[in-house]
Amino acid sequence: MNIESINIEGQSPQQPKPAELVVGVQFKTAGKIYSFLTTDPSLKTGDQVLVEADDGMSVGWIINPPREFEASHAPKNLKRVLHRATQKEIEEAALRREKAMEYFDICKKKIAEHSLQMKMIDAEIVEGGKKVIFFFFAEERVDFRSLVKDLASSLHMRIEMRQVGSRDESKLLGCIGPCGLVTCCSSHMRQFQSISISMAKNQGLTPNPAKLTGMCGKLKCCLAYEQEAYAELRQGLPKLGAAVEGPKGAGKIVDLNILKRDCSVQLYGGGIIRCLCKDLKILSKDEKEKAITAMRTAEHQEERSRDRRSSNDKRINRNNRDRKHVKKG
Repeated sequence: MNIESINIEGQSPQQPKPAELVVGVQFKTAGKIYSFLTTDPSLKTGDQVLVEADDGMSVGWIINPPREFEASHAPKNLKRVLHRATQKEIEEAALRREKAMEYFDICKKKIAEHSLQMKMIDAEIVEGGKKVIFFFFAEERVDFRSLVKDLASSLHMRIEMRQVGSRDESKLLGCIGPCGLVTCCSSHMRQFQSISISMAKNQGLTPNPAKLTGMCGKLKCCLAYEQEAYAELRQGLPKLGAAVEGPKGAGKIVDLNILKRDCSVQLYGGGIIRCLCKDLKILSKDEKEKAITAMRTAEHQEERSRDRRSSNDKRINRNNRDRKHVKKG
């Protein structure tokens, strides 16, 4: 008889331990995604769950469904998903949000009373209602110590003030962009990218601040969307202002269409032509000087030819007048 196959009376067989899975949870629309541990493989995108957070229990939305992970690649000190959020827990979260907005209005009044150069953006209650975080925007650093004391005595809670930048301000408030849609940062962008004016230049856009800046006053985040494609398409194309030799002579590039891969060339001899970039030869500095010298020589010769023709025409006209005068005499 196999002794291992005998169960001791009154004891049930040991159940296998559920597999540890990791899910992605967000707490705000287009907010950062945080990783949490769970043993419930039935969770799906959009489910509301109650999780352990640094500032207490919080209700969030599943963004990345449960997946297996290697222990060596897992982030350290991961919190856990407790369970699917109940209707009561969802309602309590909504009530906390409404209460936070009441504190938001109180803080705005206190800021006006203290005459501080601050713009209130948002408020959030954390740590089970023991602490409130106020988000504000200011151009410069603000001394809000007296404001914090006043709020603490009025609300009887711990107070935290967080200053945010202009881009975070637009993200938290939500704006309608020049395109007529909700700004990308408020709808789907989770992290801001570094945007530079060179991105606009690479895409052939006119460096007009009125058209390139977003509602936050910074360069539009959407400039980065096609940057990689334009960088790839620009390979092998000449730059604006480059000296080139084309089918109708030498000149410099004054306009470039990256998508069509053609350009406008202002000829050194005068006039503008449109041609494909592949039909052009980029000139070196010496070749450019030679082309300009040749053009000036040709212009000088042409000018001398015009002067000679003009002199000949004048002489012929003068002779004709003399002949007519002789005949009349």
